Amino acid sequence: MTSALFVQFLTSVAFGLIGSFMPLFINSDLGESLIDATYWTAVIQLISSCAMAITAPFWGWMCDRFGPKRIMLTVLTVNTVVFACMAFSTSVLHIIIFRSLQSAFGGFSTVMFSLVALVSPPGQLKKVLSYQIAAMTVGQLVSPGIGGGLAVIIGYRLTLIASSLMFIAIIPVAYRLRFPKVQKGQRGTSSFNITDVKALMPDVVALVLIYICIGFIVPIIPWNFEFLGVPNDQLLIYTTITTVLNAAAFAVATPLLSSRVSVRALPILSIGAAFAIEATAFAVNPIVFLVLRIAIGGVQAGIPPNLLGGRSGRKGTGMGILNSARFVGMGLGPFLATTILGDGKGPRPVFMYTGMAAISVTCAIFLYATHTKDTSSN
Repeated sequence: MTSALFVQFLTSVAFGLIGSFMPLFINSDLGESLIDATYWTAVIQLISSCAMAITAPFWGWMCDRFGPKRIMLTVLTVNTVVFACMAFSTSVLHIIIFRSLQSAFGGFSTVMFSLVALVSPPGQLKKVLSYQIAAMTVGQLVSPGIGGGLAVIIGYRLTLIASSLMFIAIIPVAYRLRFPKVQKGQRGTSSFNITDVKALMPDVVALVLIYICIGFIVPIIPWNFEFLGVPNDQLLIYTTITTVLNAAAFAVATPLLSSRVSVRALPILSIGAAFAIEATAFAVNPIVFLVLRIAIGGVQAGIPPNLLGGRSGRKGTGMGILNSARFVGMGLGPFLATTILGDGKGPRPVFMYTGMAAISVTCAIFLYATHTKDTSSN
């Protein structure tokens, strides 16, 4: 399992190299204004997340049927090609097309969730998932720094090529991994039915809500720093540092909170995140904004493993459905936030943060109503 977590880390790094500069890439190389680039980044995130949400159950089913290893190698190969193609994009439309293809054929996290569900000891799924999510987050933690540094040195397009080359390097490592074998003719989804789907629905809804709150800020970070007076030539540095530290807080807190926080405490975490999100609307300088982002990452970290590893202890198809919920939330968050933000003038930034805080409160209420009496998830 340790080797698989290492592959998860490497893959997250390869995916995340573009995470610190997508709005800036669209702004500088594709000719859009920064506020428009922020909006287009959110649209791209929404479309790619929808593609991942639609295909995640399919990839989970494929893992049940053929085993995670074949699917993992397929996913890595597709991403090698698509990231190379993105490097030659000349318009936002090209980015949308390639990101959609990458998302539809790139269900790596679904493969990992399926693998974790397959190998976890009874009653230990939440704990093992917390390490998997931490490995994924640590990859996301270091990748903006690497991607931002590479972008400064070799440019945005060659950094996309670097992502493609990294996927090529991961393939032989993944090939050597040892996975539990799937017997010929096995149908992992034969016992998965409508009753299982109904049982997953509370976790699905909660995951959508919490990931809206986790991911809404991603395309808006450069705009926030510009709004707070950071010079244009320093936006990439500030954005990278903020992304890295937020991810660090999330990665450190995930296994810690997963082992010490019960499902009954999840509404409290969501309420705490809501207060911090609302406070961000009144940040008066870049340092205050940065501190609040760190706090939000740490508070939110305890919720996803509890939801994924509570009633979600199934096979690949169930994990795929839950991963769909993650993708839906990650897509809706940036889109809703940038839509409310609009042109960024007047009271719109306050409205945006208030809207996201309200969703976090809604998540807390929903968790209290549907999960706090569920002792099976503790």
